[in-house]
Amino acid sequence: MVLGAPLHQGPKETKRWNDKRRYHVGVRQSLYNFFLTAQKMQPYWGLAVIDGYEGMEGNGPAMGTPVPSRIAIASTDLVAADRVGVEAMGIDANWLGWLKYCGEVGLGQWDLSKIDIRGPQIAVVRKKYRLHPDTDRMLKWQGPMEELPPNLGWVRPIGDVYQA
Repeated sequence: MVLGAPLHQGPKETKRWNDKRRYHVGVRQSLYNFFLTAQKMQPYWGLAVIDGYEGMEGNGPAMGTPVPSRIAIASTDLVAADRVGVEAMGIDANWLGWLKYCGEVGLGQWDLSKIDIRGPQIAVVRKKYRLHPDTDRMLKWQGPMEELPPNLGWVRPIGDVYQA
């Protein structure tokens, strides 16, 4: 739900459009936007169900490799569900900015020791996923804010001022 963004097409419009570029404006800002969305949606959380029957690793979401994880995760706490899911994939949960931000402000349960896991423990079902080739670039959100995100750069100079 945090990542969902509907496409729009009015009854008399011929061209489809969406606002995804306003939301996905670079890795650092996108992660913060996901956190803000989760914060606004939290009063309406009911149930999170993660279908982990088959996952995807590598160059997803379109060109990745299927992983037969064969698990399902359900929780009334969306943060706890994602926290368990990322652990089951063998990924460092600190790398997921929005999830880390939620944990830092107490929005949902981030602390694994406080999550009641029923069924097999994470160590039993964990399958280490191969990461996306751009992972190093994506993880730059954790560093200092010294430059614009890679996908936002300046386009053309106008006099002494750059116009994006």
